[in-house]
Amino acid sequence: MLCPYCNFENQTGAVYCVSCGAIIEQQQQYSAPPENNPENSYQWQQGNNQNYYPVPPAQITEGESKSKSSLIMGILSIALCWLFGIPGIILGALAISSGKKARRMLNESFYMYYNALAGVITGGVGLGLSIFSSVCWVAIIASASSVSNKVYYY
Repeated sequence: MLCPYCNFENQTGAVYCVSCGAIIEQQQQYSAPPENNPENSYQWQQGNNQNYYPVPPAQITEGESKSKSSLIMGILSIALCWLFGIPGIILGALAISSGKKARRMLNESFYMYYNALAGVITGGVGLGLSIFSSVCWVAIIASASSVSNKVYYY
């Protein structure tokens, strides 16, 4: 049995996943995706053993919400990167983390997969700009304090 949460191959008939401890529902696996049904064609995901299995609706919902939040945090990290860098660093790291989790839950047939990818990219850009901004602020503060501490004799 393939675990729908971590894709670990358990023994046939297992009730719990050995890897993550999730409850494994008895599900039918297919060697090819079922015929295209426009209502649920996006709900089939390929596992590690090259079989297709239905993705639980709760996993789809969680992946979609994580991809949305990843994109929003990525955009905010770019917008707030010049504000001493700290908010941008935090939001950028959270956007990357959330986007990677969403991409593991969804595959490329989900339209929200690409929102998660955009969230990872914008989070990385925001993180880089925020680190650069923090270094600039530290340099500005250090140079201003060194100039103010000098005593000039005439």
